[in-house]
Amino acid sequence: MILDGYGDKEIMRRIWLMLVCSLLVWSLAETWAHASGAEEYFREGYAASMAREWEDAIKWYTKAVEQSPKLAEAYFQRAIVFEMTDRPDRAIADYRKTLELKPDYYLAMEYLAKVYEKQGDYAKALDLYTKALGLVKDPKWRSIVRWWIERAKKQIAENRGPTSRTTVNKRNSR
Repeated sequence: MILDGYGDKEIMRRIWLMLVCSLLVWSLAETWAHASGAEEYFREGYAASMAREWEDAIKWYTKAVEQSPKLAEAYFQRAIVFEMTDRPDRAIADYRKTLELKPDYYLAMEYLAKVYEKQGDYAKALDLYTKALGLVKDPKWRSIVRWWIERAKKQIAENRGPTSRTTVNKRNSR
């Protein structure tokens, strides 16, 4: 027998090790199978997006996240499609999920901020732009994000009501 010459403890240890290795390989194979399925769905979603077949893209990205719920990029891409099809609430939910899975995904922060801006929620947009600025390393991109921050601040100031002297003077002269 192959195990002749080994004590009972050594035989048990080797059997245990083979069992653990087998379980590990099986577990990894299952993970890879799920990931590869999700990746295929993601590729199909991306192809549909590039062809501007929005409903098909949503279907494929949805399959990808069902197959692999931690695939942040699929949520991100589906959020973009929801934005393109004028479904901001669903886009917001997917951008948030992307950031839940990948908190340092500054592009998701910027895109979510843009949705908030479109909805007139400049305070949320400003918060996200500020967080994104801390993550962006490229100097040119940082200057763009700074511009977005200033624009959001300006919108917040304008929406607070009359703050200019001319508006105040007009009210006082009545």
